[in-house]
Amino acid sequence: EMKRRGIGRPSTYATIVSKLLERGYVIERNGFLIPTKLGKQVYEFLKNQEKVMPFVSEEFTRKLEKLMDEVEEGKQDYKKIFEELYKEVSEFEKALY
Repeated sequence: EMKRRGIGRPSTYATIVSKLLERGYVIERNGFLIPTKLGKQVYEFLKNQEKVMPFVSEEFTRKLEKLMDEVEEGKQDYKKIFEELYKEVSEFEKALY
């Protein structure tokens, strides 16, 4: 599902799933991950944060994944990306206060 949604990297999938299990956000049954009540609550909380904190959204994550791929392929300069992301975060932070 993470691959289909364009979030996470294959090298991080196992770590992410382990952390979800460890924190009690999901349980494993018959090879499937089932969200717990806590997992659903955390998901709803984060989903609502997208309105005020766009950096927790799947869309933002997909954007970062694409940029990382472009850096890896030599199509983007990582320093330029960091500068742009820093500017974006700083502008958002200023708008909050």
